[in-house]
Amino acid sequence: MSGFDIAAVLDEAWSLAKRQYWHWLLVIVVAIAIPSAIIVVGVLAAIAVPALGAIVIFIGILGFFYTFLGILRNAYNASEGAKPSVSVLLRSDRFWWFLVAGVVYIGIVTIGLFAFIIPGLIFAFMFALFPYALIGKPGMTGFASLAMSWELITTSFWRFIGFRIVLIGSTVAITLVVALAQGILTGMLDSDSNVLTSILLVVVAVIALFVNVFVAAFSYLADALAYRRLSGDGEVVRPG
Repeated sequence: MSGFDIAAVLDEAWSLAKRQYWHWLLVIVVAIAIPSAIIVVGVLAAIAVPALGAIVIFIGILGFFYTFLGILRNAYNASEGAKPSVSVLLRSDRFWWFLVAGVVYIGIVTIGLFAFIIPGLIFAFMFALFPYALIGKPGMTGFASLAMSWELITTSFWRFIGFRIVLIGSTVAITLVVALAQGILTGMLDSDSNVLTSILLVVVAVIALFVNVFVAAFSYLADALAYRRLSGDGEVVRPG
């Protein structure tokens, strides 16, 4: 697709992530907190009633799928300039098809990785946009969204490879730098433990959280923008 410009998509995703950052922070924290709380309740319940605890823990695991879809739905909407919100995060439409397609995706990629590794990586790459196809096309089934992702990426294969290399490379680099800095600072502070160092450790952890939230928002927005450009799905509102 001639309209899919890697630099433009990444620049736009970066700008949107900065402009919408505090909304993203709330959405991602809630997305992690809700299923995590359910799992904690399940673990506690399992002490008294193992079967009940197992059911609650399973619901919590499903909750991560549920809120992950909500994060991707927010990214899809935010790529048009809408503000990420908890109400969008908690919407239930398309969940079951997302769960079915997600299980199929994980299964295919896992089999490919165990078979020869390379096929698994190829499948993961070619089906990467299926959630956005599912979100953007209300009448589409989970299987059709997988097929659409494959078709869209095939039409701009080498350009999309370049996009993913730059996107993954940049996000991994930022994450590693933050993790390394956090590890060094934590090691230095641990050697002299007192109230001040404890406070500094908390500050370092919070900063790492803030950076990781930004990296996640940037990554999801970039994928949503790439999907829109490849599919011609609506006009994207560029941040001012």
